[in-house]
Amino acid sequence: MILRRRARRAPLLAAVSALLIVLAGCGGGGSSAEGGANDPDAVLRYVYANAPGTLDPHVVNSGFANVPLFLIFDRLVHVNPAGEAIPGLATSWSFSADGKEVTFKLRDKVKFQDGADFDAEAVKANIEHGKTVEGSFVKADLASIDNVGVVDRLTAKFVLSKPDVGIVLKLSDRAGAMMSPKSIAAGDAGTKPVGTGMFELDGAYKVGAELKVKKFNGYWEPDAQKLAGVVMVFMSDTNAALNAIKSGGAHAGQIREAEIDPAKRAGLNVLEGYDLGFQNIILNPDNVPALRDEKVRLALNLAINRQEIVDGLLFGYGKATNQPFPEGYFAHSNNAPQYQHDPDRAKKLLAEAGYPDGFEMELTNAPGPSARISEVLADQFKKVGVRTKLNQIESSALGQQLSVDKTTQAVNVRWTGRNDPTATLALLYMPKGPQNPSNMATDRAIELFEAQKAESDPGKRAKLLAELADEFVEHPPASQIVLFQSVSAIASSKKVVGLQEWKTGKVEFRGVGITK
Repeated sequence: MILRRRARRAPLLAAVSALLIVLAGCGGGGSSAEGGANDPDAVLRYVYANAPGTLDPHVVNSGFANVPLFLIFDRLVHVNPAGEAIPGLATSWSFSADGKEVTFKLRDKVKFQDGADFDAEAVKANIEHGKTVEGSFVKADLASIDNVGVVDRLTAKFVLSKPDVGIVLKLSDRAGAMMSPKSIAAGDAGTKPVGTGMFELDGAYKVGAELKVKKFNGYWEPDAQKLAGVVMVFMSDTNAALNAIKSGGAHAGQIREAEIDPAKRAGLNVLEGYDLGFQNIILNPDNVPALRDEKVRLALNLAINRQEIVDGLLFGYGKATNQPFPEGYFAHSNNAPQYQHDPDRAKKLLAEAGYPDGFEMELTNAPGPSARISEVLADQFKKVGVRTKLNQIESSALGQQLSVDKTTQAVNVRWTGRNDPTATLALLYMPKGPQNPSNMATDRAIELFEAQKAESDPGKRAKLLAELADEFVEHPPASQIVLFQSVSAIASSKKVVGLQEWKTGKVEFRGVGITK
């Protein structure tokens, strides 16, 4: 990712106080120390806003969980900071001529943290677990896989129901995280995780508070291990997180828009940039009948003043958008128009849809930064007649209500992005996606989605994805309202080295160290 130092935008809106959005932790450009050799005995204290409810990577319901979980788990495929697929536990992969088989060659002499060998049988067990475990949040990512064949100890063949060119990058996410088969069989992966990663669990996970890991001495790539351990402290108050870094109580951590300039003034390293995440409202028309009407959904989009939110709440560190993929990314459309704030037209559309006096809707968010965004959205909706009741639920419970119980009406949240567009589209926009609770999608959207999955030519696939983005703007989806992209950032002390910006939006700690 190319880092951008954002120019300051318009002055802050007088009526809007400084709060922020939920961001995925990520690095930028590469942090550097003023000098000194790496300290191999150092333990990094990292503050992070989003605590996982479980340590089972196939069940945890948030992409934010990648940051702590990937300390313990390697994936079949890894990514570089630019988000491109590179060898991980698989050293290579190849597609059959018809695109319905993918053969993975596996890395030899890799051990799980319990001493078990990593092999093709372990891959098969993990894919079956991801597809069948109760509460799986990677089931949609693995839906195209019919079965996994064990060709030999270090070769696994994935048989697909139909071509899926995005499967490789989907296996670089939680769907490709490899757990020890013993851990899977014991049924305790959520509390006693065992992977092949750089670090292993060091004591019980203090849910919502602290995760401690120590260096795994049997790791297959020891040159990537620059730390003796990591203590990840979960702290939703990012101002408190910044104070912890400034005072030396933590070495580094995720910060948000309000803390970026203060962190710079304090002399900390600040890494900032855009990733594949975006702020969105997840809709459930099954619980709000008005939302089934496309005119109503367009009206809501026109009622939102995105730029006001970016300028007022994000201090200019953001970009108003109504597309799920960022400018410059191959799935973005350069032709789709940006919705303009137009409350008068929004009122007319509501009247045409049979709601001249508006309607009621509950908007839910997790505690913390999204709360202020919800307040501003409620005020903007009120001006076109939509009466919004605000609700707040703890993050893991909110995920359950949204994706499993499907009891929410509208949820204001930050989507963390996925490594391949197919994953984002399947999860958020397509029928059976866990964040498309009503299972609604236009026939044209489904057609384009399926076509791009099978298209192996990158240029042709990009064209199909751009057409799909156009479809979403022309016919506002029943599941999502995209609000804006925001800058994600990490602040760190001068002694921390090796932090990088990750296009995925989830910082990884390969090569990260602390100088003496």
